[in-house]
Amino acid sequence: MTAEILLRGVLGLLAAYHLGMGLVSTFAPRAAARIGGALYAIEAAETPQLRYGVRMLGLYALAFGGLLVLATMDPRRYVAVVVAAAALQLARAIARLALRRELAEAFRIGGRRNAVNAAVLLAEAATLAICLVLTR
Repeated sequence: MTAEILLRGVLGLLAAYHLGMGLVSTFAPRAAARIGGALYAIEAAETPQLRYGVRMLGLYALAFGGLLVLATMDPRRYVAVVVAAAALQLARAIARLALRRELAEAFRIGGRRNAVNAAVLLAEAATLAICLVLTR
């Protein structure tokens, strides 16, 4: 029971994050850039290309957030969504670590901050995976 509560909690937080960032990214990309800067220590020059890209990523975030809402309500029914969420967070953590120099160059993200962000993503992935196994 505790594992399912934790699983639903993490899924709910991820759903809220993706839906919130998806809405902001789609409809207010400049605000999304400010939020991204605060959350991820990203510094990026604002360009029309970046705004467009942020909007498109926002649409993906909205779609994924919607799937996460379904998984939050019934994680046993939407196991594939839980697995996809864990895999995505793991892939994001690996990318942050593997591409750390590129991140530092492109967005001026420091090594320590990048490691913390990667650790959070790994913790999310591990929590989802472990709780999913424990609830089956």
